[in-house]
Order: sequence, then C-alpha cells, then structure tokens
Amino acid sequence: MNTYVSWEEQWALFAEDFREGKAHIDLTRFGGNATLQLLPGPGFGDLSHPTTNLMLQLMKGRIKNHPILDIGCGSGILTLAVLLLGASSSVGIDIDLEALEHAKQNAALNHLPSCFTSTLPPYEDNTILLMNMILPEQKIVMKEPLKGRLWIVSGILTEQREIYLALTKTWGWQLIEEKEREGWLGMVFQFPAIQM
Repeated sequence: MNTYVSWEEQWALFAEDFREGKAHIDLTRFGGNATLQLLPGPGFGDLSHPTTNLMLQLMKGRIKNHPILDIGCGSGILTLAVLLLGASSSVGIDIDLEALEHAKQNAALNHLPSCFTSTLPPYEDNTILLMNMILPEQKIVMKEPLKGRLWIVSGILTEQREIYLALTKTWGWQLIEEKEREGWLGMVFQFPAIQM
C-alpha cells in the first residue's frame, strides 16, 4: 500500500484558498492590498498553521519602510508577504536547501526579488527580525545573540511562555505585545539598546 502524499495533495488539503495548483493568501486583513501566491513544496508556511497567522497579525503596522530579516523562512511566505506589505527590503534565511529553492520559486511566481540565502547576511541596526520557529530551534539560532530593532516571533506553545520570557530576558529583549491562537503564542520584542 502506497501512503505517499505529494506536496500538491498536502497543500490542497491545508493551504488557504488552494486553487489552480497554488495557495492564494489574501493580505488585506494584515494591512496589505495584494494576494500572495504560493506553490506547493517542502518549505513550511501556507497560512494553515496558527503561528504563521500570528506572525502576519503582529507585523501589521510595524514593517512599512523597514528592512526585514526572516530567520527560518521556509516557503518564503513571510519574507515575500512583507514586501507586499511595504517593507523596504527583505531577506529570508533557511538551512534547508529544498525550502530555499521552494522560496525562490514563490518569489518568481509573485514577481518579487529572490532574496533567500543559507547564511546570515550583514544587516542594519534598524532591521526587524522575524523568527517563526519552535523553541529548541530558536535557542540554536540565538546561541550567538543577534540584535535588531524589533523581533517578531512565534512558534512558542502557551505552556512554554514563562520559560521563553526568562530566556528572552537573557537575550536583552523587552516584550511589547503578545497574542495567542490555538495554543501558540506570537510576541513582539524591542531590543532595549536600540531607541525606537
């Protein structure tokens, strides 16, 4: 018995407004006036998971005219959405080469710059950093603490809240907003050393 499910079959089941072989992500509810299209593939992010929705909600009103660095970009959903929401630039980083290729295909589909890499590029102090990853992955990323104007994060379970807040305190982050959806948390942190 073959239990293999193709990416297209999986995305057809879970991705938002999946038709004509693509997910169609309406960005109007997040402050945009465009629809982001995503091809099925191995990169995480089709808006079916609560954490992706939390990230887009928390970005609303914060990213316009700012450079964005999306750590763990997966399908490129956030890296590309921010460009349609008014970010000045956006770079997605992922260690999964298949996800990076998937993200590049999504950039081409939406006629947006292909801005994906497997290594951390130089970035400015006023960069807003995105990280939609589970707690163990965030700990790995932050072994060498990164600085940015704001951090917008998700991937933290509600029962991990106190542990996570204690950890972010060691990173020098200050919590300024928090949302919950289906047992997951999304948070916005200011890096105190950077004046808003």
